[in-house]
Amino acid sequence: MSQVTDFQEQESKEHSEGGGGGFSIRLPELSWLERIRKFLHDVRMEMRKTTWPSGAQVWSTTVVVVIAVIFFGTYLWGCDTLFGQFFNYLEKAVR
Repeated sequence: MSQVTDFQEQESKEHSEGGGGGFSIRLPELSWLERIRKFLHDVRMEMRKTTWPSGAQVWSTTVVVVIAVIFFGTYLWGCDTLFGQFFNYLEKAVR
């Protein structure tokens, strides 16, 4: 994980203050245990913002996916069978 340690002022502020350059903010160094704890805390906070679908929404989208898989599977199987028969016929016609 990276921690931001330096910030540069905006160019307009640098020129208005006499062009003294930027400024630095030193953040405290965190131990690996504190970084892991902070990471898990941040994950928990983001998960609270997440909206989860209801059970009915999950079932309805699952049904749509299963129907689409069956439809496209059947379609591709049919195309494969037809093309296979066509090429078998073509091979017999050439001989």
